[in-house]
Amino acid sequence: MTKLSVCIICKNEEEVIEACLKSVSWADEIIIVDSGSTDQTLEIAKKYTDKVFFNKWPGFGPQRQKAEEFATNEWLFAIDCDEVVTDELKLEILSLLKSNSMDPQNVYYINRLTKLFGKFLRFGEMHPDRIGRIYNKNHTGYDDILVHEKVKVKNCKIIHLKGKLLHFYKSTYEDYQKKLYRYAQDSANDKFLKGKKSNYIDAIYRAFHAFVKNYIFKLGFLDGVQGFKIAWFRVVYTFDKYDLLIKKYKAK
Repeated sequence: MTKLSVCIICKNEEEVIEACLKSVSWADEIIIVDSGSTDQTLEIAKKYTDKVFFNKWPGFGPQRQKAEEFATNEWLFAIDCDEVVTDELKLEILSLLKSNSMDPQNVYYINRLTKLFGKFLRFGEMHPDRIGRIYNKNHTGYDDILVHEKVKVKNCKIIHLKGKLLHFYKSTYEDYQKKLYRYAQDSANDKFLKGKKSNYIDAIYRAFHAFVKNYIFKLGFLDGVQGFKIAWFRVVYTFDKYDLLIKKYKAK
């Protein structure tokens, strides 16, 4: 049977990490890379694994790469603390592992279903939300982008799994807004380091396009009030990251 390492990065996730860990307790190995939790996160984590490591926060992509380094198995399953593997997805993954037919060039994508502001979102940019999470570290791995990192799929074959990964955002409206602003800061920094530039006409256009894409073309309006608010948050996030990028160049 092919062995699988689950890789988790975290900081102060005591409210959600236990449900996540319970849902992957069947894995051969659980790797946790913490960036400085001050709550009960580590105490909870150590109930499920002794492979808990500290690494100062370098950004999402580099932190995922650090977790890859600690894993002892070739096949990895990256999961976030606020995500839960459904029984359907668990059985699908176990069946795949038992078949011993996993090609190292395959990257397995999972459809994530997100619950935010009290509702599972089935439209807009939140769903379908297909993300590459199971992969062979000897063939590929996470990129080094500071936010919105992804598993590199160049020269890989993408396989879509049917089981759902449940994503439980713990954020209030205010928390979600703060989180998106942090993401905007990371994204602006990443673009700045790569020499990318913008202007306010570009920033406004991109923000407007984000709303139309999310709320209209991807049917976000069918998620009701939550759908509108998420589309609006996407506008603010998009404008913020380009506004911050412009300001970085002005301060240079």
